[in-house]
Amino acid sequence: MLRLAGGVLCGGASVRFGSDKALAPVGSAPLGRVVANAMRDAGIDPVVALGGEAGHQLGLPVVPDRTPGEGPLAALAGALSWAGEGWLLVTPCDLPLITSSHVELLVEGLADDRARVAMIDGHPQPSVAVWPASWARRTQVAVDHGQRAFRHALTLGEWDPVQLPAEALADADTREELDRLLDSPGGQATTT
Repeated sequence: MLRLAGGVLCGGASVRFGSDKALAPVGSAPLGRVVANAMRDAGIDPVVALGGEAGHQLGLPVVPDRTPGEGPLAALAGALSWAGEGWLLVTPCDLPLITSSHVELLVEGLADDRARVAMIDGHPQPSVAVWPASWARRTQVAVDHGQRAFRHALTLGEWDPVQLPAEALADADTREELDRLLDSPGGQATTT
């Protein structure tokens, strides 16, 4: 049976936002919960918070960063090690418009030892991707050699592009951006 877990990235500093983005209210739920719900509504279980402190307040199990402050590639390495087998869908906590339909597109057709990476207008978005847990060691080796950026993960193995609409990956780096996204056409996030 396919093992597929979900991880909501909650370890960022949220400096431009002014407070923890994962806990920002979106309707009746915090932003991180909106992202977790999109995963759960697509049938992904378990869904965990990756890093940070917000996961407990979101009601999610927390997989702590093994090396806090070392960047997103280090967070991915730790998360893949935690997953152990199968695949791990990773998304940032600040995507108020992502839906279960977008998640389903990402996880559709998982095979072998290949990642599936969200694409917008021909550009890969490696922070929104399904990564094989088998890449944990090679990801950690890259971190040990000084790599920090998510985009480096794209060089670690084969991956398939998944075209998603731009609004699915519109991130809220500031409170103003979050308000603008929620006020845009189609901007009502699912908050169940």
